[in-house]
Amino acid sequence: MIVLISSCLFLCLTACTTERKIYVNQPIPANLLNDCAPRLPPKSMTFGDSVRYNEHLLNVIEMCNADKRAIKGISNTK
Repeated sequence: MIVLISSCLFLCLTACTTERKIYVNQPIPANLLNDCAPRLPPKSMTFGDSVRYNEHLLNVIEMCNADKRAIKGISNTK
C-alpha cells in the first residue's frame, strides 16, 4: 500500500513543470531535397573510363550523404 501511495505522489511531483517547449517548423532548403542522380555511363567504356565513372558515383553518394547530414542537423535543432 505504501508503494502505491509513493508512486502516486511521485507522479504528481513529476507532472507539474513550468518548462514550456515551443516547436517552430523550419523549412528544409530545396537544394537539400534535390535528387542525387549520377550521369549515365559512356556507351563504350574502357578500363580508365570505368575507374573515372566509379569515382563519379562515389562523389554522388558523398554529396547525397552530406545533404542527409544537413537535413538531420536541421531536424535536431527543432
